[in-house]
Amino acid sequence: IACLSEKGYHQTGMRDIAKCAEVSLGNLYNHFPGKHDMLVGLAELEKKELSNFVNVLSGKGPVQRVLKVFINEFSTYAANREAAILNLEITAEAMRKKDIANLFLEARKALTDALVSLINCGVDEGVFRTTAANFHTASFILDLIEGNASRALVEGVEIKSYQSKLEKFIVAALKN
Repeated sequence: IACLSEKGYHQTGMRDIAKCAEVSLGNLYNHFPGKHDMLVGLAELEKKELSNFVNVLSGKGPVQRVLKVFINEFSTYAANREAAILNLEITAEAMRKKDIANLFLEARKALTDALVSLINCGVDEGVFRTTAANFHTASFILDLIEGNASRALVEGVEIKSYQSKLEKFIVAALKN
């Protein structure tokens, strides 16, 4: 991950990855026949990482509190420099290769569905307003959090300085 985020996907060779991971090239090829297979492995890793946020969204408590916890935890995750760069590299490769896109979209869909469920609970409780397309609303929220985290990284600002404003904006957009 460090090697790919430092040099970029296309500028990194298997030899570079083996050196960075301090394993022999042959050993690396035993686990990953090529860079494409490494992306598949990264998709599995991301799926596991995002499942933690699915669990946060499934948490007990008032929906607004659960949403705020999610916003803070997910924005902190998204503001990790290495993860953000890797996300952009993978997104670019996913635009080129449908199979890679499908793997990453599968993980993203699970997160989006969990956020939709939270929004629906908020609607049922009368806390959030009904929207025509909660799946799109959830997708926009995730994009907003990730974009905000990327901007903080580019600006060299701690994500914490944006989190309360982001919380207020998202809650206000959903509020009934």
